[in-house]
Amino acid sequence: MLKTVAVCITFILLCALSLFAGVKQQTAYFGFAFQEEDARAAATLLKQADTIAQDLIDEFGLPLQKPVDVIIAPTAEAFQRIQPAGARVPAWAIGVAYPTDNLIILLSPRVRQRGRIDLIKTFQHELIHIALGQAFRGREHVPRWLDEGLAMIAGQEWSVARLSTITFAVLGRKLIPMDKITETFPWDPGQAELAYCESFYFISFLKGRFGNDAFRKFMGAYITHKNFKEALQDAYLVRWEDLEELWLSYLNVRFSWIPLITSSTTLWFLATLIFLLGYVRKKRMNRLKLAEWKKEEEFLYPPDKHLLH
Repeated sequence: MLKTVAVCITFILLCALSLFAGVKQQTAYFGFAFQEEDARAAATLLKQADTIAQDLIDEFGLPLQKPVDVIIAPTAEAFQRIQPAGARVPAWAIGVAYPTDNLIILLSPRVRQRGRIDLIKTFQHELIHIALGQAFRGREHVPRWLDEGLAMIAGQEWSVARLSTITFAVLGRKLIPMDKITETFPWDPGQAELAYCESFYFISFLKGRFGNDAFRKFMGAYITHKNFKEALQDAYLVRWEDLEELWLSYLNVRFSWIPLITSSTTLWFLATLIFLLGYVRKKRMNRLKLAEWKKEEEFLYPPDKHLLH
């Protein structure tokens, strides 16, 4: 049965790669396939790909154990067409990873219908999914927040919109408990976006509060023993329940002050203060200027003492 599945996967992968007979190039970790029209964008990715793979080891403790095939689809239609059989990819997707196949499919940045596509960041995001898949080989259900949080940090996917989302969730006490986004994310788009935001900031919290060395220790213990809570305890010396309390305190401290500096009252106060400071400065400059004019007049037109008698 397993041999049959492996043969099917290999056949599907070969069919996908056969659609891209244009250009194929190899690096230490990757095999790239793309059309000639995408050679320029691919060249930039080719130069950075192995360094990005090494960064996974240095920052997250996630080595690539097998070579990864990367296909750059030239059009949105081709992107959908070459997905493995049975795969359902959202119409808005610009990249997708298949860890069991060691395959990444990216949409060409020449496709403008989806907005500007950052090929490097998309590649970084999808590569995390591949690395986690290789590390656990399906023997452990990796928490969804860990998978997506790591991918977002690797892809440097911070944005003002996400800052706003997490801020309003903290202030409105509408955060999703972390155990609710361990298995899957909500279907509701707004709740799903909040789940992504929480994942991003939870990983940021772990790395910022305890340091990169502790995070690598956590990932190493998790990959080795396949026990999430024991790995947390081993790396951070804190139980999961206590860690979540620390995380909530971190959110309240970090994000509760933001409305204070962005509220209309604060902005009006700052505007008034700036106006008053400007007014005082202008009055002072005017007094100095009048004093200078008076000195100039005294120099140019000295008083006639005879007229004073």
